[in-house]
Amino acid sequence: MIPAPSPAYVDVVLPRRLHQPFTYIIPSELKGRVAIGRSVVVPFGSQDLHGLVIAVHHRLPPGAPQKGLKAIRSLSVGSTDHLLTADQIGLSHWVAERYAAPWGQCIKLVLPPVDRVGASQTRYMAPAQGLATNASVEPLGETETELLARLRRRPQGIMATTLLKGDKSRTTLALQALIQKGLVSRCEERAAQKSVRPANQQSQLSGGGLPMESVEAVENLELPHAEAMSWSAVLEQALAKKTFVSLLLEGSHCTRQWCLAQAVRATLRLGRQALILTGDVEHASRLADSFAAEGEQPMLLHSGLSMTARAAVWQAAQEGSVRILIGTRMAVFAPLRRLGLVWVDGEDDASFKEEQVPRYHAREVAHYRASRDGAVLVLASNHPSLESLSAVQEGRMTACKYRDAGELPAVHVIDMKEYPRDASGGTVLSPPLTEGLREALRQHALSILYLNRKGFASVLHCGDCGAMPQCDACSVALTFFRRSNHVRCHYCGRTKPVPEHCSRCQSLKLEPVGSGTERVEEAVRRLFPQARVGRVDGETIRRPADARALNRLLAAGELDIVIGTQMIFRLGLEGRALCVALPDADAGLHIPDFRSAERMYHALRDAAELARPASEGGRLLIQTRLADHHAIMALSCGDEEVFVRQEQAFRQMLQYPPWTRLVRLDVSGTQEAMVSQAADRWAALLKAQAAGREPMVVVLGPSPAPHVLRRGRYCWQILIKSASLEAGKEIAVRTREDVERESRRGGLRYDIDVDPVSMA
Repeated sequence: MIPAPSPAYVDVVLPRRLHQPFTYIIPSELKGRVAIGRSVVVPFGSQDLHGLVIAVHHRLPPGAPQKGLKAIRSLSVGSTDHLLTADQIGLSHWVAERYAAPWGQCIKLVLPPVDRVGASQTRYMAPAQGLATNASVEPLGETETELLARLRRRPQGIMATTLLKGDKSRTTLALQALIQKGLVSRCEERAAQKSVRPANQQSQLSGGGLPMESVEAVENLELPHAEAMSWSAVLEQALAKKTFVSLLLEGSHCTRQWCLAQAVRATLRLGRQALILTGDVEHASRLADSFAAEGEQPMLLHSGLSMTARAAVWQAAQEGSVRILIGTRMAVFAPLRRLGLVWVDGEDDASFKEEQVPRYHAREVAHYRASRDGAVLVLASNHPSLESLSAVQEGRMTACKYRDAGELPAVHVIDMKEYPRDASGGTVLSPPLTEGLREALRQHALSILYLNRKGFASVLHCGDCGAMPQCDACSVALTFFRRSNHVRCHYCGRTKPVPEHCSRCQSLKLEPVGSGTERVEEAVRRLFPQARVGRVDGETIRRPADARALNRLLAAGELDIVIGTQMIFRLGLEGRALCVALPDADAGLHIPDFRSAERMYHALRDAAELARPASEGGRLLIQTRLADHHAIMALSCGDEEVFVRQEQAFRQMLQYPPWTRLVRLDVSGTQEAMVSQAADRWAALLKAQAAGREPMVVVLGPSPAPHVLRRGRYCWQILIKSASLEAGKEIAVRTREDVERESRRGGLRYDIDVDPVSMA
């Protein structure tokens, strides 16, 4: 029997903003060693890149050029240990198609951390022929001669990172010429690996979590009998089907944790794996601690781990030794092959959406993986997103709502229109809020003040002309920090001293406007000088050690009042405070985003969960100038439907999700006039494509982005609304190819964000 010939060509996906694979020749020395899913080193322009083989061919594939094809340089270091499966490659391709992203960028998501660019090291050496005289060889250029002389002086070779410093393109071309002449050789070396402890050990967990002794084992939590029986029945029925089932679980933190424990145990009994996703590292660490307290060995995967630790977890998942994997959005791509449960905790959390290319949403990727692998998907939250509630209403998900009205604290709405403004134009702490703090201090109980704004004031405002100091690189007002006496850009982080006068009119009347955590802390310390006050924001919690120190103070009861941004929700303080207050509950409504009301309501619900129940004296104080807003009214009357019905009516009237699908297009560059012209051109092409389409597609814009200048780049936006996601995405992708072809110069970038979470 004549053996089948070895493949001669491969299609390789490269880790660049490229939407199609490239064809390469398999050199004779690699015949029989190159397979689908293998990482290889290939020449691309003047560089050598690590790419992934996604197809092999015995003949020249259709569409490939007859001449000019380049050959694979080598296999990547360690590529024989990490052969990607068809499922992993398929997952990356699904993300590329779903989010209109370059496949090369999506391949990075499923590659093991050790295979990422930079994990291997390239060394160049001059072999025997290169070290000998080159009199018989054709003359060399100046750069080639210099490189060869350098390599002759270093018999052990020189690393690429050292050799390619300076004029990289000229050096690369000279090296390629020397390699072709046999005067220089190129070899790949594995980067040194450090030893890794098991990922479930406490030393591997994030330093932001609570100390181990304060973590309550999941088995000690309780759920009312009727709800426990209901969840057990739903879970048993879902797992028995051994096919895809999607559930929406609504309940408090403790309820969700108890239900999660039951679901994981049932999944493990069936010999399948559990994947648990959460929005932040601290919550992931606390969940891991809870399971570890029961004797399980969960593994963590998140950006807080070193690359070496991530690689160890990835390898364990690839080998099938992981039973429970807990992590942030990156963990959704872990190579688990026996998935039985995919749990997304806090499914409405905006951090599940990746804001850089590829702009995937981990909740949607989790849905795809669960449906493909026949697993049970549970979206869990204290306040589900309107998209998930809509899926329940349409029969695409089953709702499991476990809510006890007695869990809520007593809600007091403080209408700030009834209180005069202070000298700086605002009232930080109203008399009712001050009295609430005083009562908690009398009872030696914890108080929490939540305000999602750092600094002393949002802006500095000129009392004469109204101008505000702005960032030189971003079109945003600078936040004022009084303690360190500087102003800082919220986006790019640039800081500078507080200006002495207005840059527009030279007035000295620069006044702080709006309240931040620093200003609230100052007001609290002035009113209650004996109170032990702690602040939780990006200024006070910069390192894991800062978080650990704060956790020790909280665990020992050595803080009376805690003031913080959203970081406060990561401390595991649910049900601990007698008094919880929002000094400026309306702050988030001023953001130009149709989801701002939903985010406000979710923040109110999260704040309420920090307080004790009303039966134990717990109080939630809401300072607002919009006391009749439907989010505040829903919380004050304890009826979620008040918010949901009103918000759904607004969304339907304005045709925003979940009633329609959105695609946001960004055009950015360093010259505003070119950006504006390019955005106009793209919008014109889109509107021509959208005209007369069924189902209807609406193109809005272009218009300057809410922050038109960010990090030195101007940005204009276009919004596509459509009843069908595919319809809107199709014209976006098709017209992007046209505008990119027309404007290859000028540093312009055209980005597509499918199902955007943030509009600002």
